[in-house]
Amino acid sequence: MMEMVKYIRWLSLDIVLGGVIFLNFIGDQLKVEVPIVVSLALSLCIWLIYTLDHQRDVTLKSYQKGARRIFHKKNQRVIILTALFMGLLGLVLLYFLPLELVQWGLLVALVCLIYITLSTGLSSLLVKEVMVALLYGGGIFLFPLIQIDPLEGIHGLLFIQLSLLAFVNIVLISTFELEEDRFNGFGSLSLSMGKRRTSQLLGGLLIISALSTIIIAYYYPYFMHLEIIYLFASLQLAIILLRPAWFVSAERYRIYADAIFFYPLIFLW
Repeated sequence: MMEMVKYIRWLSLDIVLGGVIFLNFIGDQLKVEVPIVVSLALSLCIWLIYTLDHQRDVTLKSYQKGARRIFHKKNQRVIILTALFMGLLGLVLLYFLPLELVQWGLLVALVCLIYITLSTGLSSLLVKEVMVALLYGGGIFLFPLIQIDPLEGIHGLLFIQLSLLAFVNIVLISTFELEEDRFNGFGSLSLSMGKRRTSQLLGGLLIISALSTIIIAYYYPYFMHLEIIYLFASLQLAIILLRPAWFVSAERYRIYADAIFFYPLIFLW
């Protein structure tokens, strides 16, 4: 069982499933019906972005440190062929998606292409993690938001909250993998700022995240369930930040940090 979970994580399938769950939860909160084809399209996009990012990393350096990157290096040919097949499947899905979603999706795809191409330079500018977080939040909120008329400021705040949690998630995981990133030659905000200053930054952001959930839940009780999810996610990331010694074993930090995107199942069940 644990062996299967390991491969699911290495192939980013847990990230894919978490994204689809969150998409449908956001749709439920905004009273937008999410067609299955939209969920399939999002899952393909998330998997392709993460997979191509991993493949770019392992191509830049012959010797890799870290089980996930070693796995991608050893199985590079199979993974690339699978990615090509998934890309073709994605093109087929375009014919079944709403035109407006395709138009906005192409813009998001262009941003993703820029990220994958320039991610090394973006790391040195300390914006790589910000871009990934915004892309993740944007990918989840894109379809529900284009279905809403009119858009209100609260919708933008909900998107920012999710992107903030995604940013903390990404940077928090990187604080546990400093030596691995340094060995592999990959830049990150954690490497640039140092572990202590990065932890202080994350602590401040998590306080802001938690306070925002209380304020928004008070003024917009309709989104109470969403704000509860955001609050629980903030608290879980805070626990990982404050108790790193326990979470470092067996990469618990990554398992528990990514588990926050499965919380919506509480209200979708």
